[in-house]
Amino acid sequence: MKKLLTIISLIVMSLGGYAQRGGAPNWISIAAKGGYGNSIFFSKQASDLEGYDKDVMAPSYCFGGRLGVVFIDKVGVSLEYLGSNYESKYSYNTGIVDLEGNMKMKAGDLLALFRYTGEYGFYCELGPKFTSVKEVTREFETQVGKASAPGIEEPVTDLFKGKFTSVVFGFGFMPYNGDRVQISLGLRAAYCNKNVLETQDNIFGFKEMIPTQTVEIKPFSAQVMLEVNYHFARFGTATCGKQKIIFFK
Repeated sequence: MKKLLTIISLIVMSLGGYAQRGGAPNWISIAAKGGYGNSIFFSKQASDLEGYDKDVMAPSYCFGGRLGVVFIDKVGVSLEYLGSNYESKYSYNTGIVDLEGNMKMKAGDLLALFRYTGEYGFYCELGPKFTSVKEVTREFETQVGKASAPGIEEPVTDLFKGKFTSVVFGFGFMPYNGDRVQISLGLRAAYCNKNVLETQDNIFGFKEMIPTQTVEIKPFSAQVMLEVNYHFARFGTATCGKQKIIFFK
């Protein structure tokens, strides 16, 4: 976290210095945003099993806010915090036993993004997402022939690492682009290429069916994002030559 804040501070100071030498205005904005889409917990070890299937449309959603600065040439940086929920649904059929499972993760996501906005309000963004896992539960039910076992829901938070990092890429456009208020609509994808499991303790509920002791999970999500952005201030130059923040009335 300290490294992240240091990098952002250096960017702000360097681009702010450019503006002080005659660059374009630096707008400061806040935004409320939310997203809805899918999530998948990829696992090669489970996918290699005959009879295993995953639901690629398991839902995910988020909501939160953003603080951003638009610098020269329509380049901006921002910090976002999102309260997020991810699900990963799967099924496994041995020919005798049918198992259906669903893992639900509640998390807090902190994003540091670079965004470029081009002509007509089209934009693209890129950066890291730092996820703090709050809670993970697993639901599954089994069926043998015509007999069904009661559904089970249990906490599995301890099986996951408390924090992990993903790469985020997104793009979209602004259906409304006013002087101080903007509405953005876009697509955003995030992927963690490292295992987020802390232990291998029967994460799917059918450990005995996986021939290897090493099980990995790598989360992916893709969401439609809606954002309402408001420019509330800008950087300006005081009469003494020092830069200051000017709030709009």
